[in-house]
Amino acid sequence: MTSKKWIIAAAAVFAICSATSILAFAKDNAIKKDSSAAAAFTANDQAVLAEGGGVNHMPDPADISGGESADIRHKRTVSAHPSTEDMIAESDDKSVHITGTETNEGIFDHLMIETSAFKRSMPGYNVTNPTYAPEIILADLNGDGTKEIVVILTTGYGTGVYRSDVVVYNSEGNIIPVEDANAAFSKQFGGSFSAQGLDVNVQGQRYHVPYTSLLSDRDHLNERPQIGSFMQYAVDNGSLTATAAVQISPAEFVGDLTMTYRFTNGTLQVGKASFELYPEYGS
Repeated sequence: MTSKKWIIAAAAVFAICSATSILAFAKDNAIKKDSSAAAAFTANDQAVLAEGGGVNHMPDPADISGGESADIRHKRTVSAHPSTEDMIAESDDKSVHITGTETNEGIFDHLMIETSAFKRSMPGYNVTNPTYAPEIILADLNGDGTKEIVVILTTGYGTGVYRSDVVVYNSEGNIIPVEDANAAFSKQFGGSFSAQGLDVNVQGQRYHVPYTSLLSDRDHLNERPQIGSFMQYAVDNGSLTATAAVQISPAEFVGDLTMTYRFTNGTLQVGKASFELYPEYGS
């Protein structure tokens, strides 16, 4: 968890670099997993942001709920002349390989996944920054004793944004459908600002944070708490999970929503969401 001092320092950078339109800085563990969404902000990335760089290679903004900054209004285009395929990721045991074609938009498209049993074209794309190469995880998600292949793609990162997507294959190379996390979160999450402070409601449970505990001035708060800027898939204790950070201003996130998937009727479906306030906002 980044301390309040870090965000205050970020605000100072914002003031100094206002001409560069820096729109947001995220807590460095806005999503608290080993492959944290905060990892999207390496020293090099922060240098890019300080020079006015925005979000890199985001999907269509219509897919993102919550407030959108102008940075992410960027449509991905694919090079009309694909170059040679490059191997961009492999599993730890080297049994699974992913190749892709680098486009002129700085992404790998035309993804292919290959094992000793199958070779398939894979939906989606991944940014070319090697820090965010596709993550390949072998885990038994459906309890049949055979490990599925989980591929987590980084589709966008930048100013206050980290987005990932997931594709899951069984051992025969068939895709296992995965319920969309963003849509599921939106159904289970609600929030507002009252006269006393922030109220977050998740599955009928209310969380309250007084204005005195928030870092952002009231004039800079979003109209309502939002999700969508940070969305991360992961595998935790053999289960697929999705985590979203709750954002209340361009520079402030207050906690994480997390859901665990369960295999039901041939599909990975989300369960009930849980919410955890970051320590400095808790009672």
